[in-house]
Amino acid sequence: MIARYRTSLFFFALGFVFYVACKGALKGYFSSDDLDNLAWTSHSPLTTFLIELFSPVFSPINFRPVGHFYFWALGRTAGLDFAPYVAVLQLLHLINCALLWRLLTKLDFAWAARAAGVLFFAFHMAAFDAYFKPMYVFDVLCALFCLTALVYWQPRYWGYSILIFLVAFKSKELAVALPVVLFLYEYWLGERRWKALIAPAVLAAAFTVQALFAQGGRGGDYGLRLTPATFWQALDFYASAILRAPHLGFALLALPLFVKDRRVWFGLSMMLLFIAPMLAVPGRLFAAYLYLPLAGLAIAFAAIVARWPVAAALLVVWLPFQYSELRGLRNAAIAEGDAARAFTVKVQELGRELKDIDTVLVDSYPAKMRRWGVEGAVRLALGRDDVKYLYLEDSNHADPADSAKLVLLRWDAARNDLFIQSRAAGADAAYIELSRIAPIWQLRQGWYQGEGNFRWTQPRAVARLRRPAGATRFSVTTNVSPDYIKAVKRSTLFVTIDGVEIGRAVYTENGWLTDYFAVKGEDAEKNVTVEFNVDPPFRPSNGDPRSLGVPIAAFGFR
Repeated sequence: MIARYRTSLFFFALGFVFYVACKGALKGYFSSDDLDNLAWTSHSPLTTFLIELFSPVFSPINFRPVGHFYFWALGRTAGLDFAPYVAVLQLLHLINCALLWRLLTKLDFAWAARAAGVLFFAFHMAAFDAYFKPMYVFDVLCALFCLTALVYWQPRYWGYSILIFLVAFKSKELAVALPVVLFLYEYWLGERRWKALIAPAVLAAAFTVQALFAQGGRGGDYGLRLTPATFWQALDFYASAILRAPHLGFALLALPLFVKDRRVWFGLSMMLLFIAPMLAVPGRLFAAYLYLPLAGLAIAFAAIVARWPVAAALLVVWLPFQYSELRGLRNAAIAEGDAARAFTVKVQELGRELKDIDTVLVDSYPAKMRRWGVEGAVRLALGRDDVKYLYLEDSNHADPADSAKLVLLRWDAARNDLFIQSRAAGADAAYIELSRIAPIWQLRQGWYQGEGNFRWTQPRAVARLRRPAGATRFSVTTNVSPDYIKAVKRSTLFVTIDGVEIGRAVYTENGWLTDYFAVKGEDAEKNVTVEFNVDPPFRPSNGDPRSLGVPIAAFGFR
């Protein structure tokens, strides 16, 4: 009786254990990529996804209609409720485990070897992000359709071959290797029927050529760059990630010498072929991209267990180790999600209270967020894409127009809170204390994010102030640390107003220091440009790559 239902019991136990181990993902939150995808797909009609799905043209804007449809559909039904996104993602992962089981059955593995291969794939921590973060749904869906192609491969039906390849490729581009994987299956394990492979092979070649022309030499994370240095960088990254130890993955290449089984050849070849497209994209190195290649490695592991059943005992040690690693990764993902949730929920106030804004000045945001996540959160809140974004940390950022309807976003990491401040009408401030409520829009180029009640400048920093009528004194308060003095010994701050130097401050000791400069009083009030220049620059010894000026706490007319 037990033997009859052992497969059902195995998957019931697998699903239960996976839920218990990974339910912490429900406490996470959307990544920057998720927020960006939700923001732009929310404006797209359903026909956009259908047209792109069947288009033979490579998308240079990285449009993957199958995965992006996931964001489109859940965005309309679940909104910013994170749990349904994770539930669907993890369900897809368990379906992939079932497909891998079917594939291992098709490859004539015994029950124990199939169970070992599925367990290896189901809980491999290289793929942790693939079932914790919706941004990796593209990898999970690509695996779904590639495994479906292998399980239900029917060489006599060429139309099926084209359809399954298109859907897999339009999930993620590494499916371009699928025709070669199917060729090796036919060559080593099938009946060597090739005709059905012609059409998907031609499509794969066409997509590859289009990608080389569209992305080759392009900058950014998705640019294709293949040099000896970048090739080795990417190869070593994945070789280290796949067995969770530096460089250890290279040892897998020796497996065929010890296990004389064509299924080992096939599994390792499948792994390498699905890794190969990622080696040309060194700007995007993430262990979760190994999700589909791990299915190939699981086949090779099943072959090892089939040859030496005692190898299944390795799982007794390996699975607890993976669970221990999962706990650490889970806690980090939850902490990252807490910051993203606090930021995004607070940004929703923009949509409720400040619908007419046209400029967002970003002072700071959570460390793990990216700019496209910040902008995605704002677009979701406002429901439109016509907002201008300025980042204070950019040394050459444009100055906000005086007439702009501006809002400031400042992230407080200590409080895990976002401070939102809209620019009030009226004249600029004459004196600025760089506290939480400082009018940051008056800071121009050359300022870094705030650190408590001061902020570092670059060697050159610019600000705008209102000069009151009759003002005769200008002050600058700095927070000079012992490390600063130890490194530079002596530093000079040059202060100019509208291009005219008004004085210099020399720093040879640490402390909270205030320097005063006399200025000639003027009858009329007006706005002026203040410039701070520091010589020599300060270069920290703690690994911070920035070139710094001085840490300023306050400045202006008193």
